Order: sequence, then C-alpha cells, then structure tokens
Amino acid sequence: MIIKEKRNGISSRVIERLTKYLRCLENLSPEDYISSEELAVKMGFTAAQIRKDLSNFGEFGIRGKGYQIRTLYSDIERILGVHKTNNIIVIGAGRLGGALVSEPEFTKESFNIIGVFDNSDTKIGTEMKGIKIRDVKEIPYFLQSKDRVDVAILTVPKKVAQQMAVVLVESGVKSILNFAPINLEVPDHIAVQNIDLYAKLQELNYWKEQLINND
Repeated sequence: MIIKEKRNGISSRVIERLTKYLRCLENLSPEDYISSEELAVKMGFTAAQIRKDLSNFGEFGIRGKGYQIRTLYSDIERILGVHKTNNIIVIGAGRLGGALVSEPEFTKESFNIIGVFDNSDTKIGTEMKGIKIRDVKEIPYFLQSKDRVDVAILTVPKKVAQQMAVVLVESGVKSILNFAPINLEVPDHIAVQNIDLYAKLQELNYWKEQLINND
C-alpha cells in the first residue's frame, strides 16, 4: 500500500508541505526571522495553514517576531528525520537508477547510498559513482551485514517490482521509494511512495492542453 493518508494522526499532505517549507527555507538567510505571513507569500499557502501544520509537532517561533530561519529549518529536519544519516540502496542500475545515484541531493549528509543492485551480467561487478553494483540475489545477505538500511529505491521494470518489494520487506526494509508503474502490495507497517513518471506526464499534458485551449 502507499503511505496512508494519516499515520499517527498526521496527514501525508502535512508532511508533503513540510518538505516544501524546508526547501524554501534553504534559500533564506539562516540568521533572519520570517513570519508565517511572509512564508505564506513565498509558498503560496495561507499563514493559517502553515501555523496549523507546525502546531502538529509543538510550538515554534516567537510571538511578534516570527520564526528564526535556522531554528525552524533544524526543527523541520528533525521532524522529517533528515537531521541524521539515512542509508539508501538502489535496485536497478539502468538510466533512472544511474541518474538517481548521480543526483547531488543524495550526496548530502542526510542521505547515503550504500548499495546498488541489478540482475544484468554486464553491470554486476562494475561501479557506479564509486559504488560496486551487486547481484540482486545478494540483497538479503547484504542487508544482514549492515546495521540498517533506511530506504530502498526501486527503479526496476514493472514485472519484477513486486517480487523485489517482497524481498526487501522480508529482509527488514521499512521504507520503499518505488518508480515502477505499479502499486506495490506490502504490509501496513511498510511505508511506500509510488512515483509514476508516466502518469505525471499525463497529468502535465492535461494542464498543458487546458492552457492552450484557454489562450
């Protein structure tokens, strides 16, 4: 299943907005203060929505002064669990997998790719950005040898995605980012985000057509 609409009383949409707040704050001076009204203008949300989102996790900011950007950024990092290093493995060393491994965002301290896996004989044993590509058959043994793997990223064909998900769940992985165009069937205690790039292109094409028709 995908990430539930609510977990522990917190809507998935709240968490999605928190990631956007974090991205916005990255581009501001950390020593400055910002009010919920000012942040709302930058984000396209309402000030009330921002205050409500943050209130789910405690009290933030100083009355009459707003939020110190550095402090709010750190607080949201802790809420999202990106104040610490999260170990990642990538299953599928094709073009998409390679692009993700090369993505600078994954080289930040909060995300650390520790393994890449594929089933192609021509790729197994080679390196991708200094990481040895291993056979997918090694996944259970690899996971047993590590203290923890926080997230597994699936960039495999649709026909093998569910099989790989089963292997990951049985090996103790709790979070899966799935790029295969299929909704994975996993137990309720597993968090899954499905990213269907083709579906997003279809959505984008719809809005493009609306803009053209309204010209």
